[in-house]
Amino acid sequence: MSKVTTQPSRNGISEARRSAGLTEKALAERLGVSMWEVERLESGEIDPSRYAEALERHTGRPRSSFRLDRPSSEESAEPRPSTAEPGLISPAELTGERLVLASIAALVIVRFFTEVVPVVPRAANFIDVPIVAVLVVAALFRPPVRESRDLLSHWVPPLAVAFLALSAVSAVINPSRVDIAPALVFVYGVLSPLLVYGAVRRLWPVGRALAASRLLIALGVVQIVVVALIDIPRFVGSNNPDDITGTFGTNAYQLVFFLLIFVTLLAGIYTYERQRLVARFVPLLIALSLVTIVLAQYRALLVTTGLVLLLCAVILGGRRSRGLIAAGTAVAAFMAALAFGAAKLPILKLDQTLNQDPATLASQRLEIAGQVERLYDDDPQFIITGTGPGTFSSRGWQTFAGSEANSESNVAGSYALKLTGGHAYRTDVSDRYVQPLLQRRGGEVAGSRAVKSPYSDYIAVAAEVGFLGLLILVLIYVGAFIAALRRTIAAVRSPLPSDPLPALLLTTTIAFFALLQMGLLDNWLEVTRLTFIAWALLAISTKEFDARIGREGT
Repeated sequence: MSKVTTQPSRNGISEARRSAGLTEKALAERLGVSMWEVERLESGEIDPSRYAEALERHTGRPRSSFRLDRPSSEESAEPRPSTAEPGLISPAELTGERLVLASIAALVIVRFFTEVVPVVPRAANFIDVPIVAVLVVAALFRPPVRESRDLLSHWVPPLAVAFLALSAVSAVINPSRVDIAPALVFVYGVLSPLLVYGAVRRLWPVGRALAASRLLIALGVVQIVVVALIDIPRFVGSNNPDDITGTFGTNAYQLVFFLLIFVTLLAGIYTYERQRLVARFVPLLIALSLVTIVLAQYRALLVTTGLVLLLCAVILGGRRSRGLIAAGTAVAAFMAALAFGAAKLPILKLDQTLNQDPATLASQRLEIAGQVERLYDDDPQFIITGTGPGTFSSRGWQTFAGSEANSESNVAGSYALKLTGGHAYRTDVSDRYVQPLLQRRGGEVAGSRAVKSPYSDYIAVAAEVGFLGLLILVLIYVGAFIAALRRTIAAVRSPLPSDPLPALLLTTTIAFFALLQMGLLDNWLEVTRLTFIAWALLAISTKEFDARIGREGT
């Protein structure tokens, strides 16, 4: 139940609401705003003039009785909660918001300007490193976020410290095979997203969920435009589906991940924010996005796409008919795109994927994971200590072990060679357990090479820092998924009109749901371009939700 605010009214709205027998929630529903907005109206933080007519109608008081009193100098000295009004956000808060949004945008589009339309050096692909550093430094100059409900931030730091300590111990115990550069890349890949979460949580001004939603929509539309104007013409000319990458350069899987959260956000907007302009185009945008996912040829993620749409349908369809329509449109578009692609575009090899027994795919991945069991059997010490960070099959090892490979997607290769003296990085454990798999993994399963790949975050972490390191990684990502899911369920149970938070929370939940599956197929939990977005969204959406609940009560 909502509770009556005890904050003194500066403009008569609170007294008028109580005189009319209305709760904050009831007035919010009549005004078409959140309860938070009502609280700010009553406290004088927002000029009530734009709501004057509605206030007059619903409270029975003349509009002239609603005024905005200037707070006293003593009140002005007190820290005030962030608001959704740009004019009421302090310069520091506005800078923090812009920094977060600009960081997300830069990570999404940078590879377009380094690989598709190469107007900046390819070294700019490493922009995530300075971005993380800038966010962390900026957050250090902001006051701590005082929240009693932010349980997520209470357990993330201890787990991060534990993982870092475990990696350090593993490196010390395995000095003969650990190299500093691959080890640092491994630790950075796993832990930098947690730094992003903490920094964004501190920098983000509460009440600006709509700004984050608008950015994601804009970036999603950019993907569709780039695919339509650049990628598809190249695909028609080359007959190579790998050309479908949007703004993500040579990385189709990154495009697929982003489009999955884009589709989810669209479905949420269609369900809960029907007054937004983009809501009118949701069916078209969803259909185009899912067609793009199919064309992108990253068949290993088709199962993930199907499961994402299913979870989205369950969450949205259980509460609102519009949610069922949005989810149903997405499922139908996905099935139609699959059917058309399998029948008319044999180059996509979708028929192999659709006709493959799922049990066969699972058995192939279990066979690859069996290399860790073999490692443990050969030397039980590795169960506790691991082989050392960056020594087995992680992104850190892969970056330096494949540095001599001539690949467009191997951006770090030339830089890695300089750090290793011109030779590819090798370790005894990777030579024994990983290289044989790479040498004989030729051929495809269900039209995809990923099934036979030795790369997987769960395999790599279990080997390099032991079983405890794997447990910590799983706890971090499963915990983040559950935290987002619980808040999503709470938000969709009683949504307010035109509230952007339910859709944003749903998008965050889907981002982690997808990442947990993607970690089974490759070292994608170590790819900052993916994890940055997920953890930044988690920080934004949970801070918005927790602040709202903490202030309004339930």
